[in-house]
Amino acid sequence: MTENPARILIVAATSSELPDTSFFDIPKLQVETLVMGVGMVATTFQLTQKLTQNKYDLVMNVGIAGSFIESLEIGSVVQVTADRLAELGAEDHEEFLPADEMKLINGSDLEFTTDVRISNIQAVSGITVNRVHGNAESIASIRKQFNPDIESMEGAAVGFVCSNLGVQWCQIRSISNRVEPRNKANWNIPLALKNLYYQVSVYLQKLNDEA
Repeated sequence: MTENPARILIVAATSSELPDTSFFDIPKLQVETLVMGVGMVATTFQLTQKLTQNKYDLVMNVGIAGSFIESLEIGSVVQVTADRLAELGAEDHEEFLPADEMKLINGSDLEFTTDVRISNIQAVSGITVNRVHGNAESIASIRKQFNPDIESMEGAAVGFVCSNLGVQWCQIRSISNRVEPRNKANWNIPLALKNLYYQVSVYLQKLNDEA
């Protein structure tokens, strides 16, 4: 990682997932934000456009996520250090064949890891999907195949763009819901956003102190 990342781009799918601009009033850092839109297609287009027009030391993807594992309570903040495009491939009767296993692409085009480590935030693995899981059968299937900790709709796309353009990146997510048969009564987006904003501000202040 760049020793003192002074110019930082914070990206999110929606404006509500970005902290208020007052969080970014940090003396030694130049912080910009980008609302990319929901999903991998919008993320790839918007972020590629931004990174080809501007130079940044670090891209931070922030947002909410669903958790597959019970140990991650609603409101928990995690760093997704490994993320995967989970839907690129083909169905073979009852099985799903990932594109890398089909030799259509390399595994490095599906799975992305970051060297940027945030020491006080739990590291997890993620999958990135177009359709979030809310069906017991599909949840069991994706758990069996990839064993992910969380899911989002943008994370691996950020990893894809940054990896290909040679830009350092990290992903910070707060758990808003469990991945289960869809039940909005169990969601807590306000708590997830509150905790997300706090941890983002803590990390930015740490980078400022080290600059």
